[in-house]
Amino acid sequence: MKCLLLFPPQWIPFNPHLAGPAIHSIIKNHGHDVRLRDLNAEFYNTVLTQTFLFNAVKSAFSDFDTNARPVFEACPEKSQLSQHPQDFQDRFRRYEEIYTMAQRNEYRKAITQIDWATAILRDKEAFYDPAVADEALSVINTACGVLSATHHPSGLYFMTPKVTVYYGIDRLRQVCENIPGNIFHSFYNTLIVDLLKELPEFIGISLGDYSQLLPGLTLAMLLKRSTSAHISVGGNLFGRHTDILVNNPDFFRTFADSVIYNEGEKPVIELLRYLEGKIPVESVPNFMYMGKNGSIVVNEEVPPFAIGELFPPDYRDLPAKNYFFPEPVYNIQASRGCYWQKCSFCTHHFGSQYAIKPIERVIAEITLLQASHSACFFHFIDEAISPAYLARLCQAIIDEGLKLNFYIYARLESAFNRDLFKLAHRAGLRMVLWGFESANERIYHLMNKGKVTSKQERLKILQAAHDEGIWNFLFLMFGFPTETLDEARETVDFVRDNRSMLSHGTGTTFMLADGSPIHNDPERYAITSTEKIRNGFNFALRFTVNGGMTPEQRKELERYKADNWRLSEMKYRDSSFREKLFLYVCKYGVKRVSELNQTIWL
Repeated sequence: MKCLLLFPPQWIPFNPHLAGPAIHSIIKNHGHDVRLRDLNAEFYNTVLTQTFLFNAVKSAFSDFDTNARPVFEACPEKSQLSQHPQDFQDRFRRYEEIYTMAQRNEYRKAITQIDWATAILRDKEAFYDPAVADEALSVINTACGVLSATHHPSGLYFMTPKVTVYYGIDRLRQVCENIPGNIFHSFYNTLIVDLLKELPEFIGISLGDYSQLLPGLTLAMLLKRSTSAHISVGGNLFGRHTDILVNNPDFFRTFADSVIYNEGEKPVIELLRYLEGKIPVESVPNFMYMGKNGSIVVNEEVPPFAIGELFPPDYRDLPAKNYFFPEPVYNIQASRGCYWQKCSFCTHHFGSQYAIKPIERVIAEITLLQASHSACFFHFIDEAISPAYLARLCQAIIDEGLKLNFYIYARLESAFNRDLFKLAHRAGLRMVLWGFESANERIYHLMNKGKVTSKQERLKILQAAHDEGIWNFLFLMFGFPTETLDEARETVDFVRDNRSMLSHGTGTTFMLADGSPIHNDPERYAITSTEKIRNGFNFALRFTVNGGMTPEQRKELERYKADNWRLSEMKYRDSSFREKLFLYVCKYGVKRVSELNQTIWL
């Protein structure tokens, strides 16, 4: 069967995402003719150009000059905007964004410098000059802001995926169909014919994050109008929302013929067997579709393929030149799910059962990628790699004589000691992203992060990693239920005082996730009430708590972070920053990165 796999915007365009290559490999190894297109990378390569920016601004200004005045006159007081229909509100806000963008006059710099900026990020010398790379990222951020204005309400983001979540199916469809306010129309309209030229019989669209919801479903909608091929959307995103989809048959009429939820490798193979007439539709697991009577059918979920049985990801359809960093960092996975699964705030492991891949399979995948793509840099996307598994993996890398650099996610455990870090550095480990969250021991204990709760014990682990040439990156969280201002300041002080050995983001704000341990036992965390923020595509909740910071104290915390972290100097503390930091550590080593971090907050 002819299959087409598509990975839509918006995702971080620095390296190929693992989802497409993983599904591509399993479909191909089951005897099907399959192509993979990373439309995310293609999208950014299209819109982040002088030509696209110039035409977008020119078109937006022309539209504004012709049509904006009657819109503003129809609503002279913005406070009355909500009284107008939604499509009018969208047009009003779009013209407002275009006007503001024109007044700032930043679009001229974006247009003239965007080609220079994207070239810098791909340049193997200029990229490693922090000042030059930051200026390039600044230009790209400005360009994204310009395009977000010209195509409001759809937003464009280059580094950290951000998104306005259109919760209801009706609203989502409305925004997908809003041609002037949906930048993805401009991209897809020239692409649909090319995607369908080989007449695929099955089209799979991978949506793993909310940032892909609008662009991915816009793509699905346009394809559904243009082909009789079976269109299926899948990804972790939909496993959280089967209850929403089951009550919305319009989703299946408008966007896709079916939805695959949770782990997709086994369902997609069974779906192809159904499309070939070999099995009934009821036998396709983890599968949602519209039945003959117009109701939505949800087939039974089954355990996924064992992770050790999966074929190595196939990146051959994804040329490295399409991405925006000079050194491609290939995603690889040694385990599925989280071996801890006890953090009180977390639902990252939703839809996954923990399983580890045999070490020899991981080594084989690395060897294959090095042979086929000259891969030198790797990102282990596992939720967390245990100390015991890391030790075995690193010893195998050394025994096989493989030369690579990689980074991982990990939990702070006592088994991460100097001997392990010494071994790991020899194998190529250059950075660990730690779930540090809070320096305060009471809060850390409430988060149920593990046995190592002492701040000094955790600092000892970080120091040992740094001493052995491994950089530390800390994930931080503020606003955990009952956290006081002084407890939050303790975290700020800790990272400020230890910046010679670590980097960090600006810190996430706690959000109550549906199905998390806190949500299931709110009294333990002094949560007095919870309610859904909105219906539809959403898994966070509004809550009240007996204790913690007041709104004014939260503002004071932000001022404290700004003063102590010199936030004006901490640029682009997002996903791009972590990968950029990893490449800097690989090139310069921790000593030089430490010097840079203390002088310019690298």
